[in-house]
Amino acid sequence: MALIRRIARPLLAAPFILEGVRTALTPERDIDVFPEAFEAVDSAITKTSAPSFVDARTIVRASGAVAAGAGLLYATNRAPRLAAVTLLCTTTVGWAGRKRVWELSGEERTAEIQSILTDAGLLGGLLLAAVDHDGRPSMGYRWDQFVKRSQKNAEKKKTQLEKKRAQLEKKAGRLNSQARSTVEDAQKKLSSSLA
Repeated sequence: MALIRRIARPLLAAPFILEGVRTALTPERDIDVFPEAFEAVDSAITKTSAPSFVDARTIVRASGAVAAGAGLLYATNRAPRLAAVTLLCTTTVGWAGRKRVWELSGEERTAEIQSILTDAGLLGGLLLAAVDHDGRPSMGYRWDQFVKRSQKNAEKKKTQLEKKRAQLEKKAGRLNSQARSTVEDAQKKLSSSLA
């Protein structure tokens, strides 16, 4: 299974890396698809206390750079689940700018439907990648096992401490009885020497 993952991860990540780099280099491609939305984002950003260099183009570039970086992380098996989730987040944002299929006709409509289904397949692959444990148990399972081990170790330690306490009490009892007998012997010797 590890060999399949080594082959599949770069194959799944390649389109996201390419698209991320293209978006980071030429954000206008995405902005031209739905310019009204980006103009609204620009006007909303100017009303906030964001720095002057932050605009829709910068956000699109950053999103592309994040997608390319997450794709590289996923392809090289560095934090693959986090990278897959990041790719899901950055990719689903791009779906908002899709052309309206019902307004298209003929070859253009077929091509757009095919493109949507291809992207849906890639998103399905990312969903699987996001929940893939790579042969390791999930964090929840590992946490439960940690808690159980900790409780078991605590019980073991408690039993050991109780045994040690019983031994010390027994030893203290013997020392106490020896001390009493020594005191009684000393009292007897003292009373006999006084008499």
